[in-house]
Formats: sequence, structure tokens, C-alpha cells
Amino acid sequence: MAHEFKNGDPCPLCGEPLQEKAVTETFTYKERTLEYPNYVVHYCAACDDTFVGNRTMKESGRRLRDFYREVDGLLTAGEIRRIRTKLGYTQDDLSDLLGGGAKAFARYENSDVVQSLPMDNLLRILDSHPQAIAALEHKHLPKGKVISTSMVYHTKIEEGRMVANYGQRKN
Repeated sequence: MAHEFKNGDPCPLCGEPLQEKAVTETFTYKERTLEYPNYVVHYCAACDDTFVGNRTMKESGRRLRDFYREVDGLLTAGEIRRIRTKLGYTQDDLSDLLGGGAKAFARYENSDVVQSLPMDNLLRILDSHPQAIAALEHKHLPKGKVISTSMVYHTKIEEGRMVANYGQRKN
């Protein structure tokens, strides 16, 4: 587990003071590279070793997850946020409607996790055809919402049973 370091903290290996530095770190994923400027590390001159703190790990992890998404052809956090707001949903309500677990959209939009390919595909469809969400809204109503609807069915009595006419009757 990462630790949060400060300039001058003792080196965890030898006890000498650490020096905070901002470097450009290069990450590679599936033969593509990402240059990450201002990547904060803590360097020990005595050990010639470098340590990365909690804050840097968290911030870089978010940027790296968007990089992985780009390489894998998935929507980025910003694109997911744009689609959700276009659809007019809160993060919690869209998580309830589309699945992915509680707080899924907060995690996708903060780049805490990468969405699955099926979720990515669903979001792309809803981005292109926002009216398609109506099919899901009627199936999975958010808690506390009531929809009132009325339908007219043509019915007739046949051999003592009521039969709803949903289309052509098979003989």
C-alpha cells in the first residue's frame, strides 16, 4: 500500500531525507505510450531509489485508466459524463436504470474504474438513439416514481374464457 511522502521525509529504506521531484513518466500499454508530465516522486540520493506517494498514485491512476480506455476504444470518463447529462440523468439514477452496481456512474466518470464493453456499447447506442432509453425506463422505474398509463384492449368471450386480442389469432 502506498504511503504519502513529503519533501524531507526519511527514506523508508535507509532513513536519509527524500527529495520531492516532478518528472515526466512514460507509461506503455499495448504498445502505445503516454507521457505523464509533473509526475511527483520522492527521490533518495543515498539509495538512488524513487518512491511514489498515495496522491500521485491516485491522480495518475485516473489518467491511466482513461488512457487504457482510449487504447481499447472505450468511452472516456468525459464522454460518459457527456452522454449521461445529455440523457438528463443523475449518476445514481443512471446506475439504477442501466446497472453496473451502486455508484457505477460516479466511478466511471471519476475514472476510478473502467466500464465493461457491454456497458460501453449500451452508452454508445443511447448516445446515438436517446429515445431508446424509454424501453428501459418502463421496465426499471426509479424508486418513488409513478407512471400512469392507459391501454385499450379489444376483448371477446370465447368458450367461457376472456381472450385479449393482441393481434391475429392463430387457428
